[in-house]
Amino acid sequence: MKKSHVVVYSALLLLLSSVCSQAQQSLTSTRDGDSNAGSQALSNVGGPGTLRMLPQCSGQISRLPMSIAGPCKPVSAGTQTQPLSNDLLSKDLSRNDDGAVYVEFAVPGSTCEASFGRCTTPVAINQSGAVTGYYADATAALHGFVRAASGAVTTFDGPGATCSNGSTCTIPVGINQQGAITGFYCDANTCHGFLRDPGGTVTAFDPPGSVFTQFYTGGINAAGVVTGTYYDVNFEAHGFLRSPSGNFTSFDALGSVNGTAPTGINDAGEVVGFFYDEYFASHGFVRAADGTMATINPAGSIYTTANAINSEGAITGLWQDANIVIHGFLRSSSGTLTTFDVPGSSETEPSAIDAAGTITGYFGEAKGNHGFVRATDGTFTTFDPPGSAEPSSYTFANGINAAGTITGWYIDPSFIGHGFLRIPTL
Repeated sequence: MKKSHVVVYSALLLLLSSVCSQAQQSLTSTRDGDSNAGSQALSNVGGPGTLRMLPQCSGQISRLPMSIAGPCKPVSAGTQTQPLSNDLLSKDLSRNDDGAVYVEFAVPGSTCEASFGRCTTPVAINQSGAVTGYYADATAALHGFVRAASGAVTTFDGPGATCSNGSTCTIPVGINQQGAITGFYCDANTCHGFLRDPGGTVTAFDPPGSVFTQFYTGGINAAGVVTGTYYDVNFEAHGFLRSPSGNFTSFDALGSVNGTAPTGINDAGEVVGFFYDEYFASHGFVRAADGTMATINPAGSIYTTANAINSEGAITGLWQDANIVIHGFLRSSSGTLTTFDVPGSSETEPSAIDAAGTITGYFGEAKGNHGFVRATDGTFTTFDPPGSAEPSSYTFANGINAAGTITGWYIDPSFIGHGFLRIPTL
């Protein structure tokens, strides 16, 4: 099993025990369905709180080298829609030597010190070029943002989110073509899912039986169907689907004993993700719209996670062999598995796939992490945005749309994190 997931999973179990104990003491009954009081227009971020959350450092939320983690220096957090600043415009249209134009961006108020590189972290992009993700404020508390294709940035939090130092206030995980965003947020007692509609209204939700709705991976399709993870009173993790009308379907992957975690959903309603068996080994899965399940395990895998699925049903993800080497894979809609590695890499971690089958992600080698694009013919293009640190670069590609535009984040020579768009020109 991949070491980073073992650490995260162990930490999450400890966190769940503490948070859910608070929830049981403060809630007289489990929240079922959507919160009627949870719909609100966009409001200012911030506010007092007591819940401390640990940011995830694996899977589709890009990993941060352990040597750079800590608080941010004092800055003013952006709380409203902001036009793209002149400073950011001057960094737009930076041409690199890999056949692409780069746009660097940062959420206003997210400037951080070197010990906390995750200042602006894009996680997904839609077909119109709108990007969502999260950013750290002056206290290293994490808030959601959406960046329009025009460059205007709007920040937001879930209704009632508490934002104490270093806490996880709001974490988006996906955005659909219409601009609806889903993810989770935390209040003083527990965490809840949210749906932010294209107009900015945020609705809180919890699947029936949930005492803790938290999903660092998941997604939303064009119809507005949301998938993610929730935890029951026994701290067992389950997958869920939420329909546009607010109805829920709970599910567990075949063979799941220690948790099911969806990572994505396509417009046909097919869901992918991973689950833990009785030995805490991870396996990939795909769930058809009718509920039929299939397990994904490339030959020789001791650990597998399916990270994304496109509109054609093609799936990409990663797997680890017995030598603890991480490889990428592509599973066609017919079930054929192809494994791949970026040439010269020590690990290859795909994160997203577009409708045509082009895959993006990041790979590791001796000098750091870099982005990659795998074309449909199997050829690779590797990249780092022009401002990334050299010779030791840290670039994390997290999303790709039908136009081939990629979003993610990178660390500059001062170990400060920046969001980017990579726009192909060839």
